Amino acid sequence: MRSLILFLLFFPGFLSAQLNLQLIGHLPYQPLTLAGCWHHVDSLGNEYALVGTSAGLSIVDLNDPTHPVEKFVVNTQPNNWREIKTWGGFAYFGSEAGGSGITIVDLRSLPDTVYSKVWFGHPPYDNAINRSHAVQAEDGYLYIFGGGDLNNGATIANLNDPWNPQIEGLYTTNYVHDGFIRGDTLWTSEIYQGQFGVVDISDKSNPVLMTTQPTPGAFNHNSGLSDDSRYLFTTDERPSTPLGAFDVSDLGNIRLLDTYFPSPNPAREVHNVRVKGNFLINPSYGGILTIVDATRPDNLIETAWTIMGNSLVWDADPYLPSGIIFATAKQEGLFIYQPVYQHAAWLEGKVSDALTGQPILNATVSVVGTPELDSTDIAGQYKTGIAVTNLYTIKVSALGYQTLLQDNVNLQSGVVTNMDFVLQKTVDASVLPDAVDLKVWPTVFDAEINLNWSNAKKSDRLNIALYQSDGQLVAERTIFSGETTWDGLGNLPAGQYWIKTGGRTIPLIKY
Repeated sequence: MRSLILFLLFFPGFLSAQLNLQLIGHLPYQPLTLAGCWHHVDSLGNEYALVGTSAGLSIVDLNDPTHPVEKFVVNTQPNNWREIKTWGGFAYFGSEAGGSGITIVDLRSLPDTVYSKVWFGHPPYDNAINRSHAVQAEDGYLYIFGGGDLNNGATIANLNDPWNPQIEGLYTTNYVHDGFIRGDTLWTSEIYQGQFGVVDISDKSNPVLMTTQPTPGAFNHNSGLSDDSRYLFTTDERPSTPLGAFDVSDLGNIRLLDTYFPSPNPAREVHNVRVKGNFLINPSYGGILTIVDATRPDNLIETAWTIMGNSLVWDADPYLPSGIIFATAKQEGLFIYQPVYQHAAWLEGKVSDALTGQPILNATVSVVGTPELDSTDIAGQYKTGIAVTNLYTIKVSALGYQTLLQDNVNLQSGVVTNMDFVLQKTVDASVLPDAVDLKVWPTVFDAEINLNWSNAKKSDRLNIALYQSDGQLVAERTIFSGETTWDGLGNLPAGQYWIKTGGRTIPLIKY
């Protein structure tokens, strides 16, 4: 009855397995390498992939996506970084090569021809646009990020004349690796500060930073907003760091709701996140491309995946009217997919102690035979799910408790199944090591706290969780008998925190 189908597709040099991403076309580029990509539709409705290569821009005809055809090439200075965006029939791309400026491509004469020039600025900014890391074009403005000589933050230019941009404003507070624009707000990926920024750009000549927020891997590479602007999804370009889902509906109380690691290899991080409706398209390191159902942003579930090779999948674009997705693998070329946007089957509930009825912290709830699992929070709540409708066995386990297996749980696509579990202790609680003798200092801390647990044998261990005042879990660790230092807490926002372990709750303040 298993409905998971693995499509095995052979291309020269590698093997690819897929779920809900059917490979329908491929265009190799070797010895060139690939970087960013974007979409374009001409006045006749023809669809194109705009592909950044190490030599410049490749314009690919996708009218028959099973046979992609390179129509035009716009060469510029060689560089491995290349990001492209479009506005009003023009494409804008740059690179980190010194003196590369911004190349402007007039696409309005497609499918017959294209015209291009390199723009370096205008008086009083002559030759000031030396290079860039990324670009965005939105609502009649061009945004240049990591812009070299002029500005490493964000440079904002109006596109009233798309062939001759005019610089109106600069955001200079921090280095900006990439940005996402909606309305009067610029969401900056401030990678070296380990955060995203929220910038008011209602006055383009005077951008104002409103707030910042640390991201899970403290190396924010890019971000994307949900259609209703309530949720921001972030990536961090460090191995073994997750995509984050934040509630940004109240900028005074931004909250991390959930995190996601690609199941084919959780150590290979998402490089760019692209939002399409309730789904996230995730080109990732390790040749991975996935789709995540973000209908419930506090319970992100992967519902499609494919392996494209071994190199970085730099970018992916799901925005063409035909519904296809094309993606750029740095070494292996351009890939075109027919996706299935399938909703997840969610499983949520609570785990509690059978004797006391109290919630159990750090219990693990997993869907047997899949990578999907979650650990309970301070209230005993868990949230997980699966991509494929089927009957599953659910495993619930916790330190000091008997493992529970629940068979024949029917998880259905698009449905939230609520299940609570109660666990029996394995031994009498009186003989388990407890946390009575745990000492924590300082109680008002900055970047680290000290822990001393002296009433246990060397083999005993104690699970400790750190929570914000609103009950959100922010960090966990296990300690053994003796003294240890819990460092790396400097990125936490100031405020009230609680350590929860055993039967104890210890208040702390982060300044």
